[in-house]
Amino acid sequence: MRQGAFGMLEVPAIPPKPRERFMIGVSEVGIPLRATEDLLEVAAPLIDYAKITDHTGLVDRLSGGWLRRKITLYNAAGIDVLPGGIPFQLALVQGRVDEYFRAVRDFGFAGIELSDDVIVPMKEGRREELIGRARELGLKVTTEVGRKNLDAALDVDATAQRIARDLELGVCKVYLESAEIQAVAERDPAGLDRLIASVDRSTLLFELGLNQPLEKAAWLAARYGADVNFASVAPQDVVPVDAIRRGMNRKSGYAYLAGARAER
Repeated sequence: MRQGAFGMLEVPAIPPKPRERFMIGVSEVGIPLRATEDLLEVAAPLIDYAKITDHTGLVDRLSGGWLRRKITLYNAAGIDVLPGGIPFQLALVQGRVDEYFRAVRDFGFAGIELSDDVIVPMKEGRREELIGRARELGLKVTTEVGRKNLDAALDVDATAQRIARDLELGVCKVYLESAEIQAVAERDPAGLDRLIASVDRSTLLFELGLNQPLEKAAWLAARYGADVNFASVAPQDVVPVDAIRRGMNRKSGYAYLAGARAER
């Protein structure tokens, strides 16, 4: 029997943590510690990692002591914590990468997001060097493909090669930028299909972002399978995104129940 109050009933199961598929990465814009406790009270089993995306706050307002308490809360629930990719881009353009990497490690983050989706993309050798340097410090490395501002067309074949190369370098997961997913899905869904088919789907993190995240989650789960990894999930969306993938939410048409016949 399941642990829920109505454990005599059944819903589609997801595997226990640690997971390589069915992941949810929550992105929270520096919500208060009490709000983090509230989130974990109801959703800790669903969250695989958390990303702190108050980029300005991490630089200018949120103290190191506060950040350590935040990370401790998540870690106590078995959830790793990462900073977002924008602080890395700040460090890169300001010549502070080594200091930034050490601070990420010393605060207790599990890893970094190495991205260049806003700035001018890094040259190949520089990207390889920084991935290696972060891993030498014991940090897990995630990378990202796609552009936030959609200022360059996505080359599907080149992106597939980029993903494969990053994984060869020891990157654990690769984000697909949410704005890029939306644009390619609308402009060239077959191209997105080709990209997804070219790599091991368990290595990808599909960013939901702020633009209709629940609709995007339903579309991705229906097209690529319930076991896709969702990233950039807002705290308030964790529970409905989980229900969507299990066919237990209006956005997925309650697919688990649709057409079922009641016992008589």
